[in-house]
Amino acid sequence: MSQHPADTSFYRILVAIETDATRYYGPRARRPGLLGPTDSETLLAHLATDLKSLLPDISSCTLITAGALFDQTQVLRPGYPIFGALESVSTGDTGNFKAGLVSIGAADGSMPLDELQPLEEIPLGLLQLLPVVVHGPSDLVSDVGQAMEYRFMEEGQLSAHSAAWLESAFGIRINHARWMTLTDLNAMLQMQLEHFGFFPMWELLDAALTDRRDSLLVKSPGGMEFEWKDGAVHTLYETFDYWATAGSGSQCIATRQALAEGYGAWTREVRQYLTTLRAHGLEVVFHLPDDEQPLAGSFFAEPSGTTQGGGDATITEHSYGELGTIAITSVNGDCIENYYPLCPQGLNDVHSYLREHLPGTQTVAFPGSILYDEKTRRLVPDSSTHPPSN
Repeated sequence: MSQHPADTSFYRILVAIETDATRYYGPRARRPGLLGPTDSETLLAHLATDLKSLLPDISSCTLITAGALFDQTQVLRPGYPIFGALESVSTGDTGNFKAGLVSIGAADGSMPLDELQPLEEIPLGLLQLLPVVVHGPSDLVSDVGQAMEYRFMEEGQLSAHSAAWLESAFGIRINHARWMTLTDLNAMLQMQLEHFGFFPMWELLDAALTDRRDSLLVKSPGGMEFEWKDGAVHTLYETFDYWATAGSGSQCIATRQALAEGYGAWTREVRQYLTTLRAHGLEVVFHLPDDEQPLAGSFFAEPSGTTQGGGDATITEHSYGELGTIAITSVNGDCIENYYPLCPQGLNDVHSYLREHLPGTQTVAFPGSILYDEKTRRLVPDSSTHPPSN
């Protein structure tokens, strides 16, 4: 419950909608619609009717919502910007609180506040959320909030009439719709992440959502360390050459596919944490081992310790299964460098950089694996003169 001038408070709740995510992909993909002012008013009227039947005292409060659905990664972000935007349009700023309904609709496909615009770059999942704010006298909101915390899980199912209207208005299929408190949503995400072996990820998210001031160090099941400090998540980035010779994989057997499999697993875990944390709005900062300075840019270039051989491909794209390209080795005369994308855009940026900086005709190899020399435990370009043993 957040405080507000004039002895009023806010309470943050949601309608959690389990829908059919298959409609969001493919040639006929369609994201949930945005509701205009009239439909947003009707939406809030439906929700208010359902809430009043469950908690009659809520009629003495104001309800605030917007005609848009959001993925939980956009809702659960530091500072809860969606809820903050809803609270900013409260009618209680003058100190003369008056209960009512405040709805926010879209115009020309856009919401009037940036924080209330669903982010199209977020891949949509089964769970879509409709945030709602309860605003009223602090004592009343406290009592109503406590009642919602206890009653929503057992009695919070949306009425069939309201669910049918939401289904038609947003152009989605609703399998299940129910009220949740923000506490419920956080607890559900915690259980989901813990179930799939990502409890350390939840600890980092919780630190960000609660604006934790002191640092927090967690270790993933794969042995990676992530630290929450100074408002961001910090972790070490290990290139293949470092990982295999002095880092996490230094004790790994070098024969056959062992190093490729090990570094593939390390990369997979890094990307899982990176993708999820950034989707929730957290900044992830990479550091090289023994270097406190953060890595800047979308990719990292590392001089290679290998030597050039006859027949080396100009560009070798090292990949591993569903991860796609993990690193790129370039050969320019006697200069061999390895490039690592630090984010999805990084791979495109590496390609652009190499097109500009590698002269002449380029030969590109896609070996479909991570090529390395077993003796030196370093990446090598694709070549017929020193074929890797893996």
